[in-house]
Amino acid sequence: MTTSPGGRTCIVVPAYNEEKRLDVLALQAFVEQQPEIDFLFVDDGSTDETFQLLSSLASRFERVSVLRMEKNGGKAEAVRNGLLKALDLGYTFVGYWDADWATPLEEIVKFVALLQQRSDVDLVLGSRVALLGRSIDRKWYRHYLGRISATIASITLGLPVYDTQCGAKLMRSSPQLSAMLVQPFKTGWVFDVELIARYKRDFPSKLGIYELPVERWMDVGESKVRPVDFLRSFGAMAKIYRHYRLPQRYHRVVDLITAPFVRYAGAGSIGTASHYLTVITCVEFLKLAPWVASAIGATVGAVVNYVLNYHLIFASTRPHSATLPRFFIVAILSVVLGAYIVKLGDSWGVHYLASQVVATAVTLVMGYLLNKAWTFSDAEI
Repeated sequence: MTTSPGGRTCIVVPAYNEEKRLDVLALQAFVEQQPEIDFLFVDDGSTDETFQLLSSLASRFERVSVLRMEKNGGKAEAVRNGLLKALDLGYTFVGYWDADWATPLEEIVKFVALLQQRSDVDLVLGSRVALLGRSIDRKWYRHYLGRISATIASITLGLPVYDTQCGAKLMRSSPQLSAMLVQPFKTGWVFDVELIARYKRDFPSKLGIYELPVERWMDVGESKVRPVDFLRSFGAMAKIYRHYRLPQRYHRVVDLITAPFVRYAGAGSIGTASHYLTVITCVEFLKLAPWVASAIGATVGAVVNYVLNYHLIFASTRPHSATLPRFFIVAILSVVLGAYIVKLGDSWGVHYLASQVVATAVTLVMGYLLNKAWTFSDAEI
């Protein structure tokens, strides 16, 4: 990398097991054409030959360097560490780009030009807008899931942002940006939303964020984003909202919806609905015995509850081998306690439905507290 980065741009590229996917020829052509733009690859603990490939590139091109993370910490940490390194080196503009070049490298030039022309802009977000005259090649289901995610991000941030997850962003270097990146992100896949939240928190009177529609974007190969990541993103955005407390129009409603206990109760309601729907389907359509249907329904409801709690409510990172047994122990305790409360109410002459309401309320609170403190104790919700 060049020794005088002042006035230059550094693009951080997080890379995890990208040995077979990285388009080296595209990088080489761009580096040769754009002498003012450097690249810092962050190898995020790859288990293939990615680091060796990146080291080879760094030895061939003066304006390419590599930062190696000892273990895989996720894209958010790779980007954060790379940006801090670039800021320490004194670059004028720093940003990050996905290693699959889904957003072509040529777009970087437009991002740089915008920051050079607009002194009021500090952060440029790439935006995948399928306008006439542009080529945005995106799988249909990812587009619609993205629209749902973007709507929730807009509510979380209190900003009319169209696309937070495009892997192309560029920032103006400043001491405030360095300070903004000192603390690790609290979320994983939606750290981009959290980055915008930090901008809004730290620059309340001057929010210099600009969305720039890219000319071209295309899905490249198999995405590393799993379907469950979309589910986890909703819980992560609730965490962002409650941590940063950004001012917005409908804060009372959003406060209620994002409250941890309300989300936990909502997940329980979905699990219960799944239970009953399964029972009805098994009895009415599959003609199974009611007791068999009940057992199947209880299993389905328990699985739905666990998945929602693990990914959506608590966004846990603990292995399932640690959380699943504890979750079902809590569920069994809830069943036993609920049965005891109903039996106790019956001995006191209380109507069974009234006793059941009390049992449901008590076991709901107990289940939430135990799962939060024990089953998913790594979670911050």
